[in-house]
Amino acid sequence: MPTIGLAMGPIGTISRILSPKFGGFLTFGSISAGKESAPGQTTLSELRNVYCLSRVDEETKVYGIIGNPVSHSKGPIIHNAAFRAISYNGIYIPFLVDDIKEFLDAFHDPDFAGFR
Repeated sequence: MPTIGLAMGPIGTISRILSPKFGGFLTFGSISAGKESAPGQTTLSELRNVYCLSRVDEETKVYGIIGNPVSHSKGPIIHNAAFRAISYNGIYIPFLVDDIKEFLDAFHDPDFAGFR
């Protein structure tokens, strides 16, 4: 049965960005910054222009920055633009992480290709 699984809050931002990678048939974002209907929402502009969600599929390799805080990082802007420039099927996202060991235990799948 089709399901939309999105986690809430800033830690759930990755579920919105990675929805197409893991079979989600849609995700959502706010119309603009300051217009969020729930914490952790990315803007539609960011989903389209920073994360290029239209290019994300089950083959996309995931990279990112891990830490707390991470929302200020320019890494997604820089790395995703570089991936597009070389036509690489990858996405770089911020992972809000409090416990590094717990995170690495959960995200050890080969689809998660590298973290900073």
